[in-house]
Amino acid sequence: MLKHFISNKLPAGHPLTYLFLAFITMAGLSYINFMPGLVNALAGNIGLNEAEAGQIVALNGYGGLIGSTIAIFLVRRIQWQPAMFLFLVLLAAIDLSTVWVSKLSASTSGVSNYTLMLGWRFLAGTFGGLSLGIGFAVLARLNNPDRAFGTLLFIQFSIGSIVMYFLPELEAQLNAYAVFYVMAAFVVLSLAFLPFLPALSLKHSTSNQPISGRTASVPSTSHNALLLMLAIITYQIAASAIWAYVGLIGLGANISNDDVSVYIATTGLLGLLGAMLPVINGNRYGRLYWIIAGVAMSVTSAIILSASQLTPLFYVIAMSLLFFSWPAIQSYLLAAAAEQDPSGKLSTIAAVVSSIGLASGPLIASGLLSEKSFSLMLYVCAAIFVLSFILLRKPVQTQEKEHSMRQPAQSPS
Repeated sequence: MLKHFISNKLPAGHPLTYLFLAFITMAGLSYINFMPGLVNALAGNIGLNEAEAGQIVALNGYGGLIGSTIAIFLVRRIQWQPAMFLFLVLLAAIDLSTVWVSKLSASTSGVSNYTLMLGWRFLAGTFGGLSLGIGFAVLARLNNPDRAFGTLLFIQFSIGSIVMYFLPELEAQLNAYAVFYVMAAFVVLSLAFLPFLPALSLKHSTSNQPISGRTASVPSTSHNALLLMLAIITYQIAASAIWAYVGLIGLGANISNDDVSVYIATTGLLGLLGAMLPVINGNRYGRLYWIIAGVAMSVTSAIILSASQLTPLFYVIAMSLLFFSWPAIQSYLLAAAAEQDPSGKLSTIAAVVSSIGLASGPLIASGLLSEKSFSLMLYVCAAIFVLSFILLRKPVQTQEKEHSMRQPAQSPS
């Protein structure tokens, strides 16, 4: 049955190809986009404490890491569409059955709700990571990597804002597990998009693959690649640590739960503008200055949130700064990885290290909490943002210089 994809597939360069593939890639670990809602649900009516909620989310992310790592070795040996179909079907089944597993564990002798949820969400993360890793490799094969990863981040922040806005109402209408129903719905929608995508081959290098038309503009040096991967992981650690607990930070500042959801949803819309920077700008004016500005915004956000007397106004300002800068920085760094290795393998590795960062952020944050105080965690996040910039400066500068050297040769005579 999987062989009978409809014949009317989209061209590789069609805008809907970027949109559908980005959505499918997002769906693998969709919870990342509305992580505060998931943490709030786990630490609320589902009955876990704040540290346990963060650890479950972290283990979900480490499952994503395992899956993305496996994908590195699979992408050039498989037909990606049937494999993606299988992984998404399994992920949807696990997301839907999470409600049953949680309720079963609560009533099973000798097995705690927390312990069984750890294992079940790790399994979900594994299949989500497999689909995410494959999706990253295919995105890297599209004509314009800046646009591809910018579209991915645009969708992620769109979904995050929409879900955070409607999640309180969904929980009121359904139950505390509404967030898992939402995750399963995104996977099912991805399955509907999958047959429309072109049959891009991942088994050969881009030089033998005329679809992309790109060539490596920057020599793939292991040193710059390593620095770039470390920059991605460190930035993701700091950003996801704040993202996981930003809802509880608001509640700790005596902001109501409904207001916190609305503030996160509305400020998250600024992430759409940040994600649009690479989509509109591409790499025409370089990436480094955008990244410098984005890191400065991220550091400022962490410092503002650490204030002892956090007001709603400063809460909104801090989230606005982070949500605008995060997607822009990540899409530029992912595009830099895709440009450094057009075969797509480095992009899949980038998906793995990104998963490490996204999973480690909530775990590290949970260990830095003291009596519901978030100040230490936020100061550490600010320092990690600075470290990320130190790591990324050289590889991005190298690409900037290479582009400037190639520019006269590309100008029409």
